[in-house]
Amino acid sequence: MRLTRTAGLSAALALTGLAVTACGGGAGAEQRPAKSSAPSPSAPSSPAPVTEKPAPEAALLKGAARVVRPEIAPADGEKVGVGQPVAIVFKQQKVSKELRAGIEGRLKVSTSPRVPGAWHWNETKGDTRVHFRPEKFWPAGTKVTLDARLAGVKLAEGTAAAGDRTVSFTVGDSMVSTVDLKARKLTVVRNGKTLRTIPVSGGDESKGFGTREGIKTILAKEGKVVMDSLSIGIPRNHPDGFYGSYDYSMRETVSGEYVHAAPDNAESFGKENVSHGCIGMSTADAKWLYGLSLKGDVVQVTGSTKPKPMDRFGNGYGDWNLSWDEWLEDSALGIRTGA
Repeated sequence: MRLTRTAGLSAALALTGLAVTACGGGAGAEQRPAKSSAPSPSAPSSPAPVTEKPAPEAALLKGAARVVRPEIAPADGEKVGVGQPVAIVFKQQKVSKELRAGIEGRLKVSTSPRVPGAWHWNETKGDTRVHFRPEKFWPAGTKVTLDARLAGVKLAEGTAAAGDRTVSFTVGDSMVSTVDLKARKLTVVRNGKTLRTIPVSGGDESKGFGTREGIKTILAKEGKVVMDSLSIGIPRNHPDGFYGSYDYSMRETVSGEYVHAAPDNAESFGKENVSHGCIGMSTADAKWLYGLSLKGDVVQVTGSTKPKPMDRFGNGYGDWNLSWDEWLEDSALGIRTGA
Protein backbone atom coordinates (compact mmCIF):
# COMPACT_ATOMS: atom_id res chain seq x y z
CA MET A 1 0.00 0.00 0.00
CA ARG A 2 1.01 3.58 -0.13
CA LEU A 3 1.00 7.08 0.95
CA THR A 4 0.65 9.49 3.49
CA ARG A 5 0.34 12.57 5.53
CA THR A 6 2.10 15.71 4.38
CA ALA A 7 2.49 17.39 7.75
CA GLY A 8 5.43 16.99 10.08
CA LEU A 9 7.94 15.77 7.52
CA SER A 10 11.58 15.91 8.50
CA ALA A 11 14.09 18.45 7.20
CA ALA A 12 15.50 15.74 4.96
CA LEU A 13 12.29 15.71 2.94
CA ALA A 14 12.34 19.46 2.48
CA LEU A 15 15.73 19.08 0.83
CA THR A 16 14.43 16.84 -1.93
CA GLY A 17 12.22 19.35 -3.69
CA LEU A 18 9.27 17.17 -4.77
CA ALA A 19 5.68 17.33 -3.66
CA VAL A 20 4.55 14.37 -1.59
CA THR A 21 2.45 11.78 -3.42
CA ALA A 22 1.43 8.21 -2.77
CA CYS A 23 3.65 5.19 -2.56
CA GLY A 24 5.27 4.64 -5.92
CA GLY A 25 3.49 7.74 -7.24
CA GLY A 26 4.95 10.88 -8.74
CA ALA A 27 7.33 11.26 -11.62
CA GLY A 28 11.02 10.94 -10.87
CA ALA A 29 13.09 14.10 -10.82
CA GLU A 30 15.50 12.72 -13.38
CA GLN A 31 16.13 9.28 -14.81
CA ARG A 32 19.60 9.15 -16.34
CA PRO A 33 20.79 5.62 -17.01
CA ALA A 34 23.86 4.75 -15.01
CA LYS A 35 27.08 4.78 -17.01
CA SER A 36 28.79 2.43 -14.61
CA SER A 37 28.03 0.35 -11.55
CA ALA A 38 27.21 1.86 -8.18
CA PRO A 39 29.88 1.94 -5.49
CA SER A 40 30.72 -1.02 -3.30
CA PRO A 41 29.01 -0.67 0.07
CA SER A 42 32.08 -1.44 2.16
CA ALA A 43 34.29 1.39 3.41
CA PRO A 44 38.07 1.34 2.94
CA SER A 45 40.02 0.45 6.08
CA SER A 46 42.68 3.09 5.42
CA PRO A 47 42.15 5.91 2.91
CA ALA A 48 44.73 6.47 0.20
CA PRO A 49 46.76 9.69 0.40
CA VAL A 50 44.90 12.68 -1.02
CA THR A 51 46.28 15.98 -2.28
CA GLU A 52 43.56 18.60 -2.29
CA LYS A 53 43.12 20.91 -5.24
CA PRO A 54 43.48 24.51 -3.99
CA ALA A 55 40.22 26.43 -3.81
CA PRO A 56 39.95 29.87 -5.40
CA GLU A 57 38.65 32.78 -3.36
CA ALA A 58 34.87 32.79 -3.21
CA ALA A 59 33.18 35.76 -4.86
CA LEU A 60 31.45 37.96 -2.29
CA LEU A 61 28.43 40.16 -2.92
CA LYS A 62 27.58 43.01 -0.61
CA GLY A 63 24.07 44.45 -0.57
CA ALA A 64 22.65 41.60 -2.66
CA ALA A 65 19.14 42.14 -3.99
CA ARG A 66 18.28 38.55 -3.06
CA VAL A 67 19.62 36.49 -0.17
CA VAL A 68 19.13 32.70 0.00
CA ARG A 69 19.57 30.74 3.21
CA PRO A 70 20.65 27.21 2.27
CA GLU A 71 18.93 24.20 3.80
CA ILE A 72 21.33 21.68 5.35
CA ALA A 73 20.94 18.04 6.37
CA PRO A 74 21.49 16.18 8.57
CA ALA A 75 20.67 18.35 11.56
CA ASP A 76 23.26 19.33 14.12
CA GLY A 77 23.71 16.60 16.75
CA GLU A 78 21.94 13.84 14.80
CA LYS A 79 23.04 10.23 14.62
CA VAL A 80 22.53 8.90 11.10
CA GLY A 81 23.11 5.83 8.99
CA VAL A 82 26.12 5.09 6.79
CA GLY A 83 24.30 6.22 3.63
CA GLN A 84 23.47 9.75 4.77
CA PRO A 85 25.14 12.42 2.59
CA VAL A 86 25.86 15.95 3.72
CA ALA A 87 23.18 17.78 1.74
CA ILE A 88 22.98 21.51 1.05
CA VAL A 89 20.12 22.89 -1.04
CA PHE A 90 19.67 26.37 -2.45
CA LYS A 91 15.91 26.38 -2.95
CA GLN A 92 14.68 27.79 -6.27
CA GLN A 93 18.11 29.19 -6.99
CA LYS A 94 20.62 28.37 -9.70
CA VAL A 95 24.28 28.67 -8.76
CA SER A 96 26.62 29.86 -11.52
CA LYS A 97 29.07 27.12 -12.46
CA GLU A 98 32.04 29.47 -12.52
CA LEU A 99 31.36 30.29 -8.84
CA ARG A 100 31.11 26.72 -7.57
CA ALA A 101 34.80 26.07 -6.90
CA GLY A 102 34.95 29.13 -4.65
CA ILE A 103 31.79 28.00 -2.85
CA GLU A 104 33.21 24.50 -2.29
CA GLY A 105 36.25 26.13 -0.75
CA ARG A 106 33.91 27.62 1.87
CA LEU A 107 32.43 24.19 2.70
CA LYS A 108 34.88 22.46 5.03
CA VAL A 109 34.10 18.85 5.99
CA SER A 110 36.16 17.41 8.84
CA THR A 111 35.91 13.76 9.86
CA SER A 112 37.20 11.54 12.64
CA PRO A 113 38.63 9.15 11.65
CA ARG A 114 39.72 10.82 8.41
CA VAL A 115 37.44 9.87 5.50
CA PRO A 116 38.11 11.51 2.11
CA GLY A 117 35.07 12.54 0.09
CA ALA A 118 33.88 15.01 -2.52
CA TRP A 119 31.09 17.49 -3.26
CA HIS A 120 28.74 16.94 -6.21
CA TRP A 121 26.49 19.57 -7.82
CA ASN A 122 23.03 18.93 -9.25
CA GLU A 123 20.14 21.09 -10.46
CA THR A 124 16.66 19.60 -10.10
CA LYS A 125 13.22 21.26 -10.11
CA GLY A 126 14.75 24.72 -9.95
CA ASP A 127 16.84 23.90 -6.87
CA THR A 128 20.62 23.63 -6.78
CA ARG A 129 21.97 20.83 -4.61
CA VAL A 130 25.52 20.22 -3.49
CA HIS A 131 26.03 16.93 -1.63
CA PHE A 132 29.13 15.50 0.03
CA ARG A 133 29.81 11.75 0.35
CA PRO A 134 32.80 9.41 0.54
CA GLU A 135 33.59 6.97 -2.26
CA LYS A 136 31.93 4.21 -0.23
CA PHE A 137 29.50 4.29 2.65
CA TRP A 138 30.64 6.09 5.80
CA PRO A 139 32.48 3.86 8.27
CA ALA A 140 30.35 3.22 11.36
CA GLY A 141 31.16 5.60 14.19
CA THR A 142 32.54 8.41 12.02
CA LYS A 143 32.15 11.89 13.46
CA VAL A 144 31.51 14.55 10.80
CA THR A 145 31.54 18.34 11.04
CA LEU A 146 30.53 20.74 8.28
CA ASP A 147 31.78 24.31 8.57
CA ALA A 148 29.76 26.22 5.97
CA ARG A 149 31.15 29.76 5.72
CA LEU A 150 28.66 31.04 3.18
CA ALA A 151 27.56 34.42 4.49
CA GLY A 152 27.68 36.93 1.64
CA VAL A 153 29.01 34.43 -0.89
CA LYS A 154 27.78 35.17 -4.42
CA LEU A 155 25.51 32.49 -5.92
CA ALA A 156 24.47 34.28 -9.10
CA GLU A 157 24.09 37.82 -10.39
CA GLY A 158 22.37 39.83 -7.66
CA THR A 159 22.05 36.85 -5.28
CA ALA A 160 24.13 35.86 -2.25
CA ALA A 161 23.97 33.18 0.44
CA ALA A 162 22.92 34.01 3.98
CA GLY A 163 24.61 32.93 7.18
CA ASP A 164 27.59 30.87 8.33
CA ARG A 165 26.66 27.54 9.91
CA THR A 166 28.37 24.65 11.63
CA VAL A 167 26.74 21.21 11.71
CA SER A 168 28.13 18.14 13.45
CA PHE A 169 26.71 14.63 13.32
CA THR A 170 27.71 11.04 14.09
CA VAL A 171 27.39 7.95 11.91
CA GLY A 172 25.84 5.02 13.76
CA ASP A 173 26.11 1.30 13.16
CA SER A 174 26.25 0.07 9.58
CA MET A 175 22.75 -1.04 8.55
CA VAL A 176 22.38 -2.21 4.96
CA SER A 177 19.13 -3.94 3.98
CA THR A 178 18.89 -5.61 0.59
CA VAL A 179 15.49 -6.25 -0.97
CA ASP A 180 15.29 -8.98 -3.61
CA LEU A 181 12.00 -8.39 -5.43
CA LYS A 182 12.27 -11.64 -7.33
CA ALA A 183 12.71 -13.69 -4.16
CA ARG A 184 10.41 -11.36 -2.16
CA LYS A 185 12.78 -11.12 0.77
CA LEU A 186 14.65 -8.43 2.67
CA THR A 187 18.03 -9.28 4.20
CA VAL A 188 19.28 -7.14 7.06
CA VAL A 189 23.05 -6.84 7.53
CA ARG A 190 24.31 -4.90 10.56
CA ASN A 191 28.02 -4.22 10.97
CA GLY A 192 28.74 -6.95 8.43
CA LYS A 193 26.61 -9.63 10.16
CA THR A 194 23.36 -10.94 8.68
CA LEU A 195 20.71 -10.55 11.38
CA ARG A 196 17.50 -11.62 9.67
CA THR A 197 15.93 -12.45 6.32
CA ILE A 198 12.36 -11.15 6.17
CA PRO A 199 9.61 -12.27 3.76
CA VAL A 200 8.20 -9.18 2.05
CA SER A 201 5.92 -8.01 -0.74
CA GLY A 202 7.03 -5.22 -3.08
CA GLY A 203 5.39 -3.20 -5.83
CA ASP A 204 3.13 -4.89 -8.37
CA GLU A 205 5.00 -4.37 -11.66
CA SER A 206 2.15 -5.84 -13.71
CA LYS A 207 0.06 -2.78 -12.80
CA GLY A 208 2.84 -0.23 -13.13
CA PHE A 209 3.42 0.05 -9.37
CA GLY A 210 6.95 -1.34 -9.34
CA THR A 211 9.31 -0.46 -6.49
CA ARG A 212 12.16 1.79 -7.56
CA GLU A 213 15.34 -0.24 -7.99
CA GLY A 214 18.74 0.83 -6.73
CA ILE A 215 20.29 2.23 -3.57
CA LYS A 216 18.10 4.40 -1.33
CA THR A 217 18.35 5.63 2.23
CA ILE A 218 15.80 6.00 4.99
CA LEU A 219 14.62 9.62 4.84
CA ALA A 220 12.51 9.55 7.98
CA LYS A 221 11.07 7.22 10.58
CA GLU A 222 7.41 8.28 10.59
CA GLY A 223 5.76 5.54 12.62
CA LYS A 224 2.02 5.32 11.92
CA VAL A 225 1.24 6.75 8.49
CA VAL A 226 -2.15 7.19 6.78
CA MET A 227 -1.93 6.04 3.16
CA ASP A 228 -4.57 7.13 0.71
CA SER A 229 -4.83 6.24 -2.99
CA LEU A 230 -6.55 9.56 -3.67
CA SER A 231 -3.13 11.18 -3.35
CA ILE A 232 -2.13 9.51 -6.62
CA GLY A 233 -5.49 9.95 -8.31
CA ILE A 234 -6.96 6.51 -7.61
CA PRO A 235 -10.45 6.53 -6.02
CA ARG A 236 -10.61 4.63 -2.76
CA ASN A 237 -13.41 2.43 -4.11
CA HIS A 238 -11.40 1.49 -7.21
CA PRO A 239 -10.04 -2.11 -7.34
CA ASP A 240 -6.56 -0.58 -6.91
CA GLY A 241 -7.69 1.95 -4.32
CA PHE A 242 -6.70 1.94 -0.65
CA TYR A 243 -7.00 3.89 2.54
CA GLY A 244 -5.65 3.00 5.95
CA SER A 245 -2.97 3.54 8.56
CA TYR A 246 0.21 1.49 8.62
CA ASP A 247 2.59 1.10 11.53
CA TYR A 248 6.40 1.23 11.72
CA SER A 249 6.64 3.18 8.48
CA MET A 250 10.03 4.38 7.26
CA ARG A 251 10.10 6.64 4.22
CA GLU A 252 12.56 5.97 1.36
CA THR A 253 11.36 8.48 -1.25
CA VAL A 254 9.49 11.76 -1.18
CA SER A 255 7.03 10.32 -3.71
CA GLY A 256 5.91 7.86 -1.05
CA GLU A 257 7.81 4.60 -1.05
CA TYR A 258 8.02 3.16 2.46
CA VAL A 259 9.20 0.11 4.33
CA HIS A 260 6.33 -0.66 6.70
CA ALA A 261 4.05 -3.16 8.38
CA ALA A 262 1.38 -4.38 5.98
CA PRO A 263 -0.67 -7.05 7.78
CA ASP A 264 -3.43 -6.83 5.15
CA ASN A 265 -0.98 -8.34 2.63
CA ALA A 266 0.24 -11.13 4.91
CA GLU A 267 -0.67 -13.91 2.49
CA SER A 268 1.68 -12.39 -0.11
CA PHE A 269 4.86 -12.10 1.95
CA GLY A 270 7.61 -14.10 0.28
CA LYS A 271 5.24 -15.12 -2.52
CA GLU A 272 4.15 -12.19 -4.70
CA ASN A 273 4.53 -8.44 -5.10
CA VAL A 274 1.15 -6.78 -4.67
CA SER A 275 1.78 -3.29 -3.23
CA HIS A 276 1.72 0.13 -4.89
CA GLY A 277 5.50 0.40 -4.55
CA CYS A 278 6.22 0.04 -0.83
CA ILE A 279 8.01 -2.86 0.86
CA GLY A 280 5.51 -4.51 3.20
CA MET A 281 6.16 -7.09 5.90
CA SER A 282 4.61 -8.51 9.05
CA THR A 283 3.99 -6.21 11.99
CA ALA A 284 6.48 -8.15 14.11
CA ASP A 285 9.26 -7.86 11.51
CA ALA A 286 8.49 -4.19 10.84
CA LYS A 287 8.62 -3.39 14.57
CA TRP A 288 11.96 -5.16 14.92
CA LEU A 289 13.46 -3.38 11.90
CA TYR A 290 12.09 0.01 12.95
CA GLY A 291 13.70 -0.33 16.36
CA LEU A 292 17.15 -0.94 14.84
CA SER A 293 17.03 1.69 12.12
CA LEU A 294 18.30 5.24 11.73
CA LYS A 295 17.64 7.92 9.16
CA GLY A 296 20.33 7.42 6.54
CA ASP A 297 20.38 3.62 6.74
CA VAL A 298 20.75 1.96 3.35
CA VAL A 299 18.04 0.04 1.50
CA GLN A 300 19.18 -1.53 -1.77
CA VAL A 301 16.48 -2.90 -4.08
CA THR A 302 17.26 -5.53 -6.73
CA GLY A 303 15.41 -8.13 -8.77
CA SER A 304 12.95 -6.01 -10.78
CA THR A 305 11.52 -7.53 -13.94
CA LYS A 306 10.66 -4.05 -15.25
CA PRO A 307 13.33 -1.87 -13.65
CA LYS A 308 12.31 1.62 -12.59
CA PRO A 309 15.57 3.17 -11.37
CA MET A 310 15.75 5.21 -8.20
CA ASP A 311 15.96 8.94 -8.92
CA ARG A 312 19.47 10.16 -8.28
CA PHE A 313 18.33 13.51 -6.89
CA GLY A 314 15.07 15.25 -6.02
CA ASN A 315 13.13 12.23 -4.72
CA GLY A 316 15.28 11.31 -1.76
CA TYR A 317 18.94 10.38 -1.56
CA GLY A 318 19.88 8.40 -4.65
CA ASP A 319 23.49 9.60 -4.40
CA TRP A 320 24.95 6.11 -4.12
CA ASN A 321 23.62 5.10 -7.54
CA LEU A 322 26.43 7.13 -9.09
CA SER A 323 29.85 5.55 -9.43
CA TRP A 324 32.73 7.46 -7.87
CA ASP A 325 33.91 8.59 -11.30
CA GLU A 326 30.42 9.93 -12.09
CA TRP A 327 30.31 11.66 -8.72
CA LEU A 328 33.59 13.44 -9.32
CA GLU A 329 32.50 14.64 -12.79
CA ASP A 330 30.20 17.20 -11.13
CA SER A 331 32.58 18.23 -8.35
CA ALA A 332 34.30 21.59 -8.72
CA LEU A 333 37.37 20.78 -6.59
CA GLY A 334 37.45 16.98 -6.51
CA ILE A 335 38.44 14.86 -3.53
CA ARG A 336 38.83 16.56 -0.13
CA THR A 337 40.86 14.91 2.62
CA GLY A 338 38.35 15.05 5.45
CA ALA A 339 41.10 16.51 7.66
